[in-house]
Amino acid sequence: MVRRVASPYNVNAVALAALPEALADRAFVENYVAEVQAGRKVLELELKTLGLHCWPSRANFVLVRVGPAYADFIQALRARGILVRDRHTDPGCEGCVRLTVGSTEHTRTLIDALRDVVGKLAERREVRA
Repeated sequence: MVRRVASPYNVNAVALAALPEALADRAFVENYVAEVQAGRKVLELELKTLGLHCWPSRANFVLVRVGPAYADFIQALRARGILVRDRHTDPGCEGCVRLTVGSTEHTRTLIDALRDVVGKLAERREVRA
């Protein structure tokens, strides 16, 4: 019963066991936080450049309105090995997707994929802010 309502991205027991040790490495945590903050800014700018509306964020993710093609958008990113969270059914989030910000390398990979996916969907006139 719990699995039916649990997020597909839940933290597993191994990750929880390693958490105290990971948090003890203050330099790593501080560097990673700075990397995510910088990546978030770059991602938000890129989304605006692509003509997609996103809300200001202070978290490790950005909520973006893709529009009616949100399912195709999600699938196209998945085909490129990028998993995003569908927020289409959340109140007020019709056509929205949550993009997680990670390391600089992951953010660069996400942006490259976004350019490709949005370009292809825009050709079909299916992505709009």
